[in-house]
Amino acid sequence: MSIVHSVSPLTLTVNPLTVSLCKVPDMRKEPLKDRARTARERAGFDNPGAAAARIGCSRTLVVSWEDGTAKSIGGKYLLAAARAYMVRPEWLDSGDGVDGYPFLSDEPSPAAGTEWTVIPGYSQAAGLGQGREAVEYEQTHGLMFRRDSLNKKHLNASKIAVLYGHGDSMLPRIKTGDAILFDTSDTRPSDGDLFVIRMDGANDREYNVKRCKVVDDLVLFEADNPSGDHHWRSAKRMDNKRHPITIIGRVRWIGSWEG
Repeated sequence: MSIVHSVSPLTLTVNPLTVSLCKVPDMRKEPLKDRARTARERAGFDNPGAAAARIGCSRTLVVSWEDGTAKSIGGKYLLAAARAYMVRPEWLDSGDGVDGYPFLSDEPSPAAGTEWTVIPGYSQAAGLGQGREAVEYEQTHGLMFRRDSLNKKHLNASKIAVLYGHGDSMLPRIKTGDAILFDTSDTRPSDGDLFVIRMDGANDREYNVKRCKVVDDLVLFEADNPSGDHHWRSAKRMDNKRHPITIIGRVRWIGSWEG
């Protein structure tokens, strides 16, 4: 993948999408009411009502997070709030995790209507070997994409996310530390495409990136480099009874550093 333009300090235009890598400010552990209010304001929501409309909950609920009434967010709105605020869900709910704002730079967050949108990343790395976390990338960079780039690829920003690769089983296409953008609305198996998948019953629901192979009515997932991980020396059936595979989303973009 060639870099066609570079802007200091960490903004890259990478064919076919434009992405900005944002340094993450250090954050101390704060009470829920302070975390919730600060996260809302940095995400560009002027009031609890605006945030509630994006999250899909009541204004009263958002206010309860910020006035100290609620002691935890939890429940069905935690992931929606974390996505809207562009923060880690575990940090928003309990203060756990390193750095509160993994997706925001020191500058104000790009608000709705601007040319950039922030795509959330998750602490569970996508296994290219055995699914270990790519801690350095996860804790120091967030990803911003140009809205027009996503639109050209027919990608809905609310349906896409980023994981980071670790391992050798998908070489040479994906290397350790690569950012992997995937579309959670695209879960239909298609021959030859890459997917983020989850194996239930193995290693506590481990996430992996593997290539799909469709043979008649049989759906398989396999490694590009089987020698890179002994767990993936042979293709695995999606309907495996012991370890069934769930498709999380189709891979749409892979970003990496050269050198």
